[in-house]
Amino acid sequence: MAHKVFLAFLFFVTINAVVAVSVNGFSYYTTPLPQRPFLPEYNTMKPSGDYSHGLGIAGASMIIIGVAMYSTRKRVRKLWNLGKLSRWLEVHIFLCLLGPILVVYHTTFKAGGIAAISLWCMLSVAASGVIGRFLYVQIPRNIKGSELSQQEISSELDRLSGELATTPLGLQLVKKIDESFAAIPKPEKLMETFGLLARLQNIKRHVKHSLHEMIERSHVAHEHAHAMFKLASARTTLVQRTFLLTQVEKLFFYWHAVHLPFTVIMFITLAAHVTVTVVLGYRWIF
Repeated sequence: MAHKVFLAFLFFVTINAVVAVSVNGFSYYTTPLPQRPFLPEYNTMKPSGDYSHGLGIAGASMIIIGVAMYSTRKRVRKLWNLGKLSRWLEVHIFLCLLGPILVVYHTTFKAGGIAAISLWCMLSVAASGVIGRFLYVQIPRNIKGSELSQQEISSELDRLSGELATTPLGLQLVKKIDESFAAIPKPEKLMETFGLLARLQNIKRHVKHSLHEMIERSHVAHEHAHAMFKLASARTTLVQRTFLLTQVEKLFFYWHAVHLPFTVIMFITLAAHVTVTVVLGYRWIF
């Protein structure tokens, strides 16, 4: 429950920030570029103006903080016990999605030179981050967010099956899960994985619905029914995520090979853009 409230809070902040910035500058952003210098708010709303410049600083700071904190948490062993890695990832995604949005508003939807390179790299990194998040959740992980080994996955499947197999209904649930995924073919090409992942998501949804109906028809006690559905649901998710594990891990590897260089280029061009801006005397309110 606390996790859902946390995610709802991040979503609420993002939506409200975007709406507030959009409404505040709506008349300026919708004015054609040649006519903007004649608007009374031009000196404030232009990219070098106090308002838009502030958005750029806030957005860039969010990106830097989001990347730095997540990378540090993931790589520094002493921090591995400091909260779940998945929670850090969620904050990283929040900062690195809202940050680029603020930067786009900072540009007032126009950019050139080094700023344009940095902007497009930033948008590419943000877009690839959405894909990376999708691939990340497909890889089975433990409660701390670390990737499970094949042996740990097998042990967890055996544990869930063992707990369900203590009753005839539990055996039926295990059989239903296994039969539902048994007919899915392995992909011959790596890029076919995305299509099968979407198909597996639909199957998982259908299986969970079927499991819920089977448990309801059995008329078992509510507490026992809830416990059985929780076990069966966990086994369904684990089976679904391990079905294409090798292919997903390969895709995740290639994703890193693309995401990391764009991130490096983004920071290099961002540093160059900030340096040029400061040299030219645009120092915001300082």
